[in-house]
Amino acid sequence: MISLPSALRSRLAAAPRPLHAAAALLLVQALGFVAFGGYELTQVAAGRVVSGIVTALLLILWGLGLAFGGWAMLGGRLLARGPVVAAEIIHLPIAWSFRGGQTTWVTLLLGLTSLAVVLLVLVPASTRHLTGAAGRP
Repeated sequence: MISLPSALRSRLAAAPRPLHAAAALLLVQALGFVAFGGYELTQVAAGRVVSGIVTALLLILWGLGLAFGGWAMLGGRLLARGPVVAAEIIHLPIAWSFRGGQTTWVTLLLGLTSLAVVLLVLVPASTRHLTGAAGRP
């Protein structure tokens, strides 16, 4: 088991529920991107080795970035909120491009989780935690 410093442990415990929910959704998204990146690595065609590997690595790095953003926000790092919100806004048109046919589930899953993360990160309780104003009204 990983032993966290007591200051970090108390900061994680102090994070509001909306921020915990946003971090959980970010973890789900991160796992999806990392898994899809891993799948892409297994599907690299002989004619496009470089583009296949680069695409897979970018998907894996994107997923790791999402996971790190969720972790950083739980730890109270305000600077993580901007990149997380930007990533979620980028996800919306990507999700929209999957609508129709057999990929509609991707639209719903990515679109709804992205909207939920943005809303959960921007609620007042989350903002107070990230700005360090949790003790103030």
